[in-house]
Amino acid sequence: MQIQIHIASHPLIQHWSGILNNNNNPGTILRTACSELGKWITYEIMREWLVTDTITTEDDTTIKLISNNYKYIIVIIMPYGFILAEGARALLPTANILLASYNDGINNISDSLNSFTKVLIVDLFLNEKIITLILGQLIEKGALLENIQIACLECGSSQLSQLGHNWSNLNIYTTKVNNMLIESELSKEELFKDKFFI
Repeated sequence: MQIQIHIASHPLIQHWSGILNNNNNPGTILRTACSELGKWITYEIMREWLVTDTITTEDDTTIKLISNNYKYIIVIIMPYGFILAEGARALLPTANILLASYNDGINNISDSLNSFTKVLIVDLFLNEKIITLILGQLIEKGALLENIQIACLECGSSQLSQLGHNWSNLNIYTTKVNNMLIESELSKEELFKDKFFI
């Protein structure tokens, strides 16, 4: 099975992506755009990812509710992933939060994971080295690869190719695949750093 790349194309995603790509916007607008993109990309993921249970009420009405059998985790790759994760957390308010760094991966996996654990990894730009490290940590703890989703704003085709060699059934949701991401990533991250943290 090949790596699955999902280009999120909802009109609201296109709208907020356009705002984010306008470098003349102030930091508050760019931050809002990132948060909104995190929310709508997560919405796209949840359409196929959330598990529901069918419940019968006292008056014999059948309803569907999110299953309590699954535990949801959001892995935020710092320092920029938390901006995208703000929107994701709005849709998964009960999810546990794990923080990850580029050097060490996830810092605080305490629980054993299993087939009832669903994990969303969030960062602005896909980095195959940190993703590989985090996936290894999660699977070592018992998570299943098919229950792990990745959300990012952009990813490079070469990075996707490298990830595909090791993680063939990985699911990645993004707004854009950029053939030149390695060259553009530094300038974009520097732009965000300058505008978000002034």
